[in-house]
Amino acid sequence: MVTFIYKLCIVLYVVQYIVTHNDCEYKDNKEVNKVSMSKKTQEELDRWSKEVKRGAVTLAILALLSKRRAYGYEAVKLLDEKMSFLALEQGTVYPLLRRLEKRELLGSEWDYGDPTKPKKYYEVTQEGLKALGAMTQTWSVLSREMRDVIMEVE
Repeated sequence: MVTFIYKLCIVLYVVQYIVTHNDCEYKDNKEVNKVSMSKKTQEELDRWSKEVKRGAVTLAILALLSKRRAYGYEAVKLLDEKMSFLALEQGTVYPLLRRLEKRELLGSEWDYGDPTKPKKYYEVTQEGLKALGAMTQTWSVLSREMRDVIMEVE
C-alpha cells in the first residue's frame, strides 16, 4: 500500500510540475487543456490520470465518509464536488464501496424510509479510521518528500 501511495504522490507532483511550468494549462481549473500537448503526451497523461484516480479515490472516500455517513450516489456527488479531478461514475464507486465494506473499513446500513427507494448508507468503521489515519500520514510524508524532489528539478 505504501509503495502504491508513493507512486501516486510522484505522479501527482509530476503533473503539478508540468502545470506550473506551462507545458499545459488548466481549463476552468478542472481539466488539463490537451490542445498544447502532443498525442503521445496526451495518451500518457490519460494513462497516468487513471492510475492516480484509482489510488486517490480510496483515501478520498474514507476521508469524506469519516465526516458523515452517505449513500452511494451521495458519495459520488460529494467526491465530484470536492475533487472534480476524480470525475467518478457511480459504476466505479459502488464496487469500491463494497470492497471497502468487505475489508471492514466501511460499515453499511439500509434505510427504508422511502420503501420504494431504500438507500444503503456507508460510514467509516473504527478500523477504517485507523487506516485513514495511516494513509493520511503516509500521504503527508510522501507529499512533502515529493515537493522537495520537484523543487530540486525547478
